[in-house]
Amino acid sequence: MTAAGPLSNQSPKYSTASIVLAVIILAYCVFCAVQGGDFDVFLDAGHKLATRQNIYRPPFTKGLQYYYSPFFALLLLPFSYLPFVIPEIAWLLLSTFLLYRIWVLTTRYLDVTVLTKKEHRIWIFAVFFLALRFLLYNYSMIQMTIFLMWATLESLSLFEKNRPVVGGILFGFACTTKLLPLIFLPYLIYRRHFTGFAYTLLFFGFFLIAPALVFGFDFNTFLLNEWWLVINPGNAENAIEADLGTHSLVSLIPVYLTETHNKIDIQRNVLTLTPEQAVFVTNIARLIFVAATLYFLRSLPFKRNTDKIQTIWECSYLFLVTPLLFPHQQKYAFLYIAPSVIYLVYYLLISFKRKSRNRHVLLTFFTINALIFTPFISSDLIGRYSYDVLQHFRILTVSTIGLCVILAFCTAARLRQKLDSCISRPEPLQA
Repeated sequence: MTAAGPLSNQSPKYSTASIVLAVIILAYCVFCAVQGGDFDVFLDAGHKLATRQNIYRPPFTKGLQYYYSPFFALLLLPFSYLPFVIPEIAWLLLSTFLLYRIWVLTTRYLDVTVLTKKEHRIWIFAVFFLALRFLLYNYSMIQMTIFLMWATLESLSLFEKNRPVVGGILFGFACTTKLLPLIFLPYLIYRRHFTGFAYTLLFFGFFLIAPALVFGFDFNTFLLNEWWLVINPGNAENAIEADLGTHSLVSLIPVYLTETHNKIDIQRNVLTLTPEQAVFVTNIARLIFVAATLYFLRSLPFKRNTDKIQTIWECSYLFLVTPLLFPHQQKYAFLYIAPSVIYLVYYLLISFKRKSRNRHVLLTFFTINALIFTPFISSDLIGRYSYDVLQHFRILTVSTIGLCVILAFCTAARLRQKLDSCISRPEPLQA
């Protein structure tokens, strides 16, 4: 028998499907960049910063307020002299890679070897399908949510590997860019990542004052004050959000407790409290969601967690409540549901694999609740008026709260018991 040549038995490095997928992703990134999105506002802020303009006051590109830090605008300053489409394509391509990293960083806490190849494909498809709506928002609007979620997960991984300096730089930058990741700072203390917490605060402070090295202390202080005036959660516009488009506890609870109006003329308040009373109840509800974190942590403070399943379960809740707790959240921020969806779909697959009791009931509740997350809920499919009615009643926020309840039931301990009962395990998936 003649020996085969060195390359004759090797499969192509990239399959045709991979190449087609890469071309589709590139084409979509180019399409979104040409259309323009919120990244135009970020780049415009960098361009205005070069001439020492107040980046937090009009005029704005597309009339949209700039909400991010002076340091982020400073980083974008060099790119603002390019045609905007070039840095926007680069950002979307980077975001695509970071999505892959989010999947890797999240699923490393879960044992994938118990899943067959078919179950693994179902897992990937279900997660992608439920996240697709929010992915499309992030791509079409060229937003920052993917980066913020990746930076949080990557930082936690670095802290677990005892690399607090690099993790602190990354997490400090993420917190400086937008305040959403700040919710994980108390978690670092609770889980005894004291050094990581300290370096995060150190670099958070450095990134706040870094623009002073370029523009001077006085101008940087002025910009920081202007930034705070815009993002201050105590602002009147952040107390009761009645208009369509925003989603959080701040946009949900007050509109059911006091009379508000927008372009949908359907009554939704079940009580008629004063605005002050409605805001008070909302803040109590926010505190309840914060306190519920203790239910998920399941241990005394200042203890490192060595249980991987417990870690992803509790972190999933922190991601899930982030857009609920912060005011003025847009739909793209709800990509933060992704870690909890990854965990819950895996939980369901294991439940059916072991034929657990109540698995059909759990699947039914999860499916009904998750329907609002699917691409079927779009104005193109259900009509603009029906879509606006769903926004009017804040159904996205309601479903996110429902996901919190389901996550609370599907505890790490229950999942661990199901995994322990998997006596026969399939061969590990090939990389």
